[in-house]
Amino acid sequence: MSIRKYLFRIINWISRHFFASRLNYAHIQAFIYNNSWHKFFNLVHVHWDMWRGKSITSSRPYICVFEVTNVCNLKCPFCLTGKGISGGRDVRHMTFEESKQIIDAIAPHTYFMQVYTWGEPLLNKDLVRIVEYAKARNVYVMLSTNATAMTPAYNKRLIDSGIDYVMVAIDGGSQETYKKYRVGGDYDKVLANVKDLLQQRRERKLEHPFVEWQFIVFRHNEHEARSTEAMAYEIGINKFTPLPAYVEDPEWAATDPEYRTELKNPERLKDCDRPWSHLNVRADGGVASCCYSFFKKDDLGELTMHSFDEVWNNAHFQQSRRLITQFKRGQEMEQSSLLCRDCLKTGVRPSFIETPTDTQAKQKAVAGAHDKAAPRSIPVQVITDGS
Repeated sequence: MSIRKYLFRIINWISRHFFASRLNYAHIQAFIYNNSWHKFFNLVHVHWDMWRGKSITSSRPYICVFEVTNVCNLKCPFCLTGKGISGGRDVRHMTFEESKQIIDAIAPHTYFMQVYTWGEPLLNKDLVRIVEYAKARNVYVMLSTNATAMTPAYNKRLIDSGIDYVMVAIDGGSQETYKKYRVGGDYDKVLANVKDLLQQRRERKLEHPFVEWQFIVFRHNEHEARSTEAMAYEIGINKFTPLPAYVEDPEWAATDPEYRTELKNPERLKDCDRPWSHLNVRADGGVASCCYSFFKKDDLGELTMHSFDEVWNNAHFQQSRRLITQFKRGQEMEQSSLLCRDCLKTGVRPSFIETPTDTQAKQKAVAGAHDKAAPRSIPVQVITDGS
């Protein structure tokens, strides 16, 4: 038990410091268990084209970020979905038929598919069917959930689907700390749901799904990180991951250096490979540049109107690849309205927005109807379980 704990602490540290938290154990498992010669040569092709700076590529994405829903039942204060912001998109669940069409297009090349982005995937009634279909096409499937919608019956269906990896997002070791960020959630209920999933897996003597506990570390819960880690391994969690909170608000940031990181952009932009390696599909069929992009206006394409092949090398994708190549080579970047340019130029990731605080809103109300001044905004870094 202690060996596993320290092994994963080392893996977490390596991922944070050398891969900007983008390499995780799921990626390694997918490469080992869901490989083929075609997929392997495509992966090599992707990185060969990226190294050459190819804007038009015949390689295909080997990772798919697949948003099965942009609906959520919690009101997390730094999440755009939790704030009730739609970003110009229809708020909806992706249907099985829509998902099937996309999976068919990518499955021959793709190792890994995460079925979450800006919503709670368990709220989509077709989720289990989507997972089953992806597994039938030899794709590794990872799920991130707040675990509020789990039940014993649903856990059985989830295990039966063959899902490879379940990440449960629980940011606290008690109701008092948990509820401050996961607004609307019940810590005891969530913990019971996760224990049931682990119990069912244990009773059936199965290795899947691999279960990770993700703990976003804020100032108000950092004192519980180590004790929660110990408890997580005791109940059968495979991996515990304390994740630094990317927030600008100093009242929320952890004080322990171990749980602090660069606030604006945790990505290493020189390593960005997303327009070659990733397909980021939203619940409305929009294709985003990366998992940090939120607003509809910033999409690179639309799979409801065009085929995957038409989207993958369209003008937006080509320009995104050129911008990243120019940035990496120290060249002047061409003018562009794509958010990739601003991300590369400023180092501020796309989900970073100006958001007024509740206190400022109250101050504005007190000022009276005759005060036309807008409340001062402070920058807040949105937190998401992105790729």
